[in-house]
Amino acid sequence: MKSRPKIVLVDVFYLHLAQTGIKTYTDSLLGQIASYLGSDFHFVVYPSPEKIRKGTFFKGKTPRWKNWLFQGRYFLHKLVILPWQSIRFRADLVFCPDILPPLWSKGRRVVVIHDAFFWESPEHYHPLWRKIYLCFLEAGIQRGARVLTVSEYARNRIEFFLKTPEPITAIPTGLDAGPRQESGTEISPVDSPYFLHVGVMEHRKNLVTLVQAFAVFVRDYGQHFRLVLVGARGPRPTLDAYDGVLQEIDRLDLAGKVLLPGYLSKSDLNRYFRFALAYVFPSKNEGFGLPVLEAFSVDLPVIIGPQGALKEVGGSGVLVSDSYAPEDFAAAMGRLANDPAMRSKLASIGRERLQAFTGEKFFLSLQAYFTKLLHGD
Repeated sequence: MKSRPKIVLVDVFYLHLAQTGIKTYTDSLLGQIASYLGSDFHFVVYPSPEKIRKGTFFKGKTPRWKNWLFQGRYFLHKLVILPWQSIRFRADLVFCPDILPPLWSKGRRVVVIHDAFFWESPEHYHPLWRKIYLCFLEAGIQRGARVLTVSEYARNRIEFFLKTPEPITAIPTGLDAGPRQESGTEISPVDSPYFLHVGVMEHRKNLVTLVQAFAVFVRDYGQHFRLVLVGARGPRPTLDAYDGVLQEIDRLDLAGKVLLPGYLSKSDLNRYFRFALAYVFPSKNEGFGLPVLEAFSVDLPVIIGPQGALKEVGGSGVLVSDSYAPEDFAAAMGRLANDPAMRSKLASIGRERLQAFTGEKFFLSLQAYFTKLLHGD
């Protein structure tokens, strides 16, 4: 007799707040679950993603009282509501893609820690909140929660700070790009060739350095280029780099040359990707770097800094700046601007590289991990 499907309870509560990597990871996971036709697992997603997406109360830049309200609800969800939901749904496994596992539940528990940012940059968090959060995280792991992460680089960094009874496993995130969409009669959103960066404007994204690099590039390679920084402000004052970016644009007299369209719809964002000259990703702290794959999916060459996770994902399909100095980024931008053959070569390698990081491969690896865990490993 065939055994019943294993019930996996997927916790998506953090979508109330998530804007960056955790949101992208969770959305990719939900897309794979929606198309899952197998019989080995039954996935229960809680709370309802549709209801969460309709809400805006906790999204964007929020006052401190809202942040504390969310954290109170978040801990209540993790410590009380989610464990009881695991009993309600008779879960064999509770999967938390948002860093924090419950202290107890019915079935096994698996949590995804995306990077080592909590430990590497403690100044970006309220000390008391960080202490409480890490206390619950470490307690959950010591009580048996298994840890996944998204790259070998992230695994090595997390293991340096966090001691776990069982080894941490890296399962790379995936992107289902589909066939390349041709621009046809579509018009570029910018009337000049431009470099692109997409992401929430947080300090770790190193955007002030990118603005400085663009100033050097404009001086050395021409006034007709533009830099487009797409994305919303950081969610908290300690993370938000938006004001610093504006100040640097003003200081370097780049108004009109550095464009900030803000948060864009998916269709508008795709248009910015399709018409860009290159994607520039100067971030100093990433666990994976999905925008690299998004650029690959539209044959857009990519420049990164010497950051471990981005180099792991990009492989030979990216141009790596010699350092994080503005002059080195400007030199890399100049190489791509003046060398169409290099842009074409990087785009070709990137498209091939993308095949190693599909959503299907990610989800199959995740299922294999669940199967191994639930069968006594």
